[in-house]
Amino acid sequence: MRSSTFILKNLARENVLESLARRYPDCEISAQRCFLALLGVAGGIMDAIESQLARRRTSQGRIRVLLELQQAPGQALAAGELADRLMVTPATITGLLDGLERECRIRRQRRREDRRGVTVCLTKRGNKFLDEVMPERFRCNSRLMAKLSPGDRRALVRLLETVARGLDGFARI
Repeated sequence: MRSSTFILKNLARENVLESLARRYPDCEISAQRCFLALLGVAGGIMDAIESQLARRRTSQGRIRVLLELQQAPGQALAAGELADRLMVTPATITGLLDGLERECRIRRQRRREDRRGVTVCLTKRGNKFLDEVMPERFRCNSRLMAKLSPGDRRALVRLLETVARGLDGFARI
């Protein structure tokens, strides 16, 4: 598994944080410790997910497309709606769909009412692929959270939701 390459990962050493706090008054050490711990865990999780999916020669983007289709009525959606749901550009969704179509996991169909529009359908092969990949993913997720009690898990979700509400302000930095 490759290691996370975020530039701030080594700042968590206490002496480094204390030195930075002396130089930069806005460096609140407890906030930085929290942020760096969260960043480290998130980076480790993303690395593990990417490694697992790479072994299956797929990506998070492709899995997200397949899951959206699997949950859609009739397991089909317009390509534009897929792009909107995944919050990606039309070019990105086209690339994802091209790869999934080559693998016979999705099928594109021209819409009768609008020949410019394309409906994307999940194939049996796509469903089978998800049925192979997702249980493994869920087992890994459960193992990661196994040391937390149900109460700790609820508390962690509440705390992360609180942090998430601050992301708008964070993005403007």
